[in-house]
Amino acid sequence: METAMELLLGIDIGTTATKAILLNVEGREVASASYKYGLITPRENWVEQDPEDLWRGVVAVCQTVLKHVKSGDRVLALSISSQGGTTIPVDVNSQPVGNAFSWMDVRAHEKAEQVRKAVGGDRVYEITGWRLGDGLPLLHIRWLRQRAPKIFAAARRFLFVNDFIIHRLTGQFCMDPSDAGITQLYNIAENRWDDDMLKAAGIESDKLSPVRNSGVAVGQLTAKASQETGLPQSVLVVNGAHDQYCAALGAGVTKLGDVMLSCGTAWVILCLMERLQLDTEKRLSISPHVIPGKWGALKSLGGVGACMEWFLRNLYPEPDAQSDLYDQLNKNTDAVPAGSRGLIFLPSSGGYGRGSRGAFIGLTLSHSRDDMARAVMEGIAYELRRVMESISEISPETWRMVGGAAASAVWTKIVADVTHLPVAIPSTTEAASYGAAILAGVGSGVFADQEAGYRILSGDETLLEPDRKNGERYDALFQVYLDASQQTQSLFSKLSDFGDAANE
Repeated sequence: METAMELLLGIDIGTTATKAILLNVEGREVASASYKYGLITPRENWVEQDPEDLWRGVVAVCQTVLKHVKSGDRVLALSISSQGGTTIPVDVNSQPVGNAFSWMDVRAHEKAEQVRKAVGGDRVYEITGWRLGDGLPLLHIRWLRQRAPKIFAAARRFLFVNDFIIHRLTGQFCMDPSDAGITQLYNIAENRWDDDMLKAAGIESDKLSPVRNSGVAVGQLTAKASQETGLPQSVLVVNGAHDQYCAALGAGVTKLGDVMLSCGTAWVILCLMERLQLDTEKRLSISPHVIPGKWGALKSLGGVGACMEWFLRNLYPEPDAQSDLYDQLNKNTDAVPAGSRGLIFLPSSGGYGRGSRGAFIGLTLSHSRDDMARAVMEGIAYELRRVMESISEISPETWRMVGGAAASAVWTKIVADVTHLPVAIPSTTEAASYGAAILAGVGSGVFADQEAGYRILSGDETLLEPDRKNGERYDALFQVYLDASQQTQSLFSKLSDFGDAANE
């Protein structure tokens, strides 16, 4: 007779999918699930999401993993890892009054100059730890106030993914520090919503949820949430964190010098710091870590991972009956030599101000779809190397690689060869869900703290060493990548004008 288990549920609400993992308190995986959804792009630079898709994803993954729970097993707690910087205006009944503004939505870019004049770009970074860019909630809300006043007036609150889902689960409003920081409305040094940033957005603090530490218990499920998800009302909901910080915890980035490479829709580098220290050149985004008293320095390559999602969706066929799409992709690209037969890919949302534009350089009639797929992988790795070499503070001895690309034997090897660094792959590539499960264990008292939770739940990892011969070939192609990136800037700017005109 099997012994009943106590279980922890980690839910990762990403940009294009929600994933969940159900673990017992000793770290054995009981079940996992995934639910996909899409983005809405009505115009260039507009990237929206149906908030109900996010909730449907949570419901679906909960129902799926519960199929593997046996009689007598008990789900103790759940916690949430969430995409950051996505804005969800809701009415007095906490129902969305429109689509969510994705963190990838940069329609409000012209509002950035207004904020710079009112507050100062340096001051925004000093307060929030995030450089004023072309999007994120501060500008989303300001854009709504000035350009969509009816939606703005109907919004009783502005929620973000973490507190939107927590409210659906518990009926309570609760935000966490790492997600609050990316809103550009939060003072990270003083742990409070900032008056100057709120004024710049045009709202009061009562429009936002209270902020509590990651790993703190929020409350139990409402009867409605229990009925929809299938989880018992006794399940404790624990405050989560921004997905990159949950992933850092799940990947073991718990001490000074640890560096995570997270590879989802966005590719992100995250280094742990022992104290709050801003980057004088504002290249790194700083937020509180999920470990109390520690901080994270984050550098995003933007939504470069979406390039592969786009490629597969538009140019790759349906997989055969014997394999899934990613198995087929890895098999086919492994047969392509390093360098993709002289084909270079410039990822959109990468560096050099390319924004949403990308390109294949050197495409010939002899190139195949598989050459192009490998070029996408290599192009994103080149962008990673460019970023790494441009910021001296990022000096990993090893990449701790997690996310979708970490499950690819081809892509992980490309990263090692292009950057000349070993790649450590933790026991799970879905580190964000693991990190959320650890927080669930901390909030429910199963683990003494976050680091103890990681030690208990973590397993063996794989280490890939770079190949010298491939590295030499990539060194030469990396220089071509840099040249191509610089020379296409003005061309992309001209094409953007035509894109804007097409949407008028």
